[in-house]
Amino acid sequence: MKISTSFLFDRATERMSTIQNKLATTQAQLAVGKQILSPSDAPDQAAAIQRLKGEVQRQDSHMRTLQVAMRRYTAEETALSSSNDILIRMKELGLQAATDTLAPDDRKAIGMEMKALRDQLLSLGNTRDDSGNYLFSGTRVNTPAFAEDASGKVIYQGDQTQTRIPAGVERTVQFTRAGTDVFSRVVRDSPNQPSTSVGFFDALDQMIESIDASQTQKIQQGVADITQMHNNLTLAQAQNGSDQSVVQAQLDVLDETTLRIKSTLSEIEDLDYAEAVTRMNKEMMSLEAAMGSFQKISGLSLFDFIRG
Repeated sequence: MKISTSFLFDRATERMSTIQNKLATTQAQLAVGKQILSPSDAPDQAAAIQRLKGEVQRQDSHMRTLQVAMRRYTAEETALSSSNDILIRMKELGLQAATDTLAPDDRKAIGMEMKALRDQLLSLGNTRDDSGNYLFSGTRVNTPAFAEDASGKVIYQGDQTQTRIPAGVERTVQFTRAGTDVFSRVVRDSPNQPSTSVGFFDALDQMIESIDASQTQKIQQGVADITQMHNNLTLAQAQNGSDQSVVQAQLDVLDETTLRIKSTLSEIEDLDYAEAVTRMNKEMMSLEAAMGSFQKISGLSLFDFIRG
């Protein structure tokens, strides 16, 4: 059976073209580090890659939201802790000021320190997070929570709206807090009279006035008010700690889930460089051999082929 030179030529050309295409694909894969260069190369794998990438984006978005919340909680924790420390000091000063034997100059010095501590609490009530948003203004995050009016009375400028964010399956945590829930009103009980409530800073101002006026009974009421304030802030600290724990646990879950998804994505999408380099070397050797054969076939004449 005789085989035409043109047939051998076509076979050699086809083989060389096939090897060249494979080599070009491998080189392109190495250039981008991906197994799939076009969705049409592997439609099922390409669809899986897009689905996994979308899931990673959703996880990352949720994680960023929780990270913002965690930074906000950390700032809250510092403000609440500092506020409680100040209240503890104010209570100590109040107990000293309530002593009848205290010298007038000493009581005056206590009043001055109390005023400075009250101003520190006002500043802490207007604490901002790392984005410049006020922590205790509710949803009015661009407005200072507390401000003094023309008479020096502290007024609350935020709202009572509480924003919550998802933190796990069917669970949410508080994202914004109203200042009046943290620096809350105190309730005063009087015998045979209805209970009355007084604003946080109003109660402090009244106590400072009582110290300046040496009104022992009202100073004692102020000490009781500060005890309530301390208890309320302690509850706020406990809620803050609980929210931090929930958010951190969810961040850990998201981190683990994202890592697992990215690992699966890498298995489908990323190129095994060692295998690809080995394959490219084999393809280059095959191409070299094919080109050698092609050159030999191209040099054949009909007489050479018949003689062979």
